[in-house]
Amino acid sequence: MTIQEKLPGGRREMTGTQSIRRSFAIVRHLAGASQEGEKLVDIANAMELPHPTAHRILKALEDEGIVERAEGTQRYRLAAETAWLGVAPFNRCPITRYASPHLDELVAQTGSSVLLSVPSHIDSVYADRRIGNLPSLLSQAEIGSRRPLGAGTGGRVMLAHMSPERLDSVLEQNAARYAQYRAGPETVRRDVAEARAQGFLVGNSPLSREGRVVAVAVRDVTGRAIGAISLVGPRSQGFERRIEGLLPQMRGAAREIAARIQQQRVTMRCQMPIPPRAAAG
Repeated sequence: MTIQEKLPGGRREMTGTQSIRRSFAIVRHLAGASQEGEKLVDIANAMELPHPTAHRILKALEDEGIVERAEGTQRYRLAAETAWLGVAPFNRCPITRYASPHLDELVAQTGSSVLLSVPSHIDSVYADRRIGNLPSLLSQAEIGSRRPLGAGTGGRVMLAHMSPERLDSVLEQNAARYAQYRAGPETVRRDVAEARAQGFLVGNSPLSREGRVVAVAVRDVTGRAIGAISLVGPRSQGFERRIEGLLPQMRGAAREIAARIQQQRVTMRCQMPIPPRAAAG
């Protein structure tokens, strides 16, 4: 069944697939918003949707318990149901579990704050973190919060290990979003090329004017980025001089995390029952 929607440029059909995509786009947008939520007008403008369309989608998500209105306001935010929906997928994606001891070790030995980021569609999600000697540098990096993939140093390192087609798609879809991080697609593309060439990237933090970040990718056996480890320190000559000495430990942690994930996948495949027909052959 299709729903007629009036969109810029005239009337056209909005199919069920379009509705689903728009719903997920709104969910992702709210996942990156503040805990206070966002107004309908701001959500509609960010998604480039007519207000009635955005309202209908939000109403449907609210009815299903995915979205709620902040108490006493007309601001929308994600509801607790999204956390429960994420429990099973979280258990199937063990990067945070395997990364945890390495993040502990990095913060203990360096004193710098540590972030673990993972790619999610066109976003980068903070999957875990450790607070170092300068907590203010990570004040906006809450676990679960999202940024446009490529807005930060960790995201650019992950893009460096993605296909050219994937890179072009992310840059095109995030072009307008980069502006709030004082960046643009060409800046991101330049840094991606640098990260590819040297295997790591150093850049300014998009979350703090005083922060400096060095990041390496966590890659699977195909070379694809499944995450990024970032060390966050102050913009100082002292931190810059330490970077070369920090990289071996960061790269070692990334390799260990990837190896553990691959080992788990192999173990799970070996434990899967063999179909009767295949066993008979």
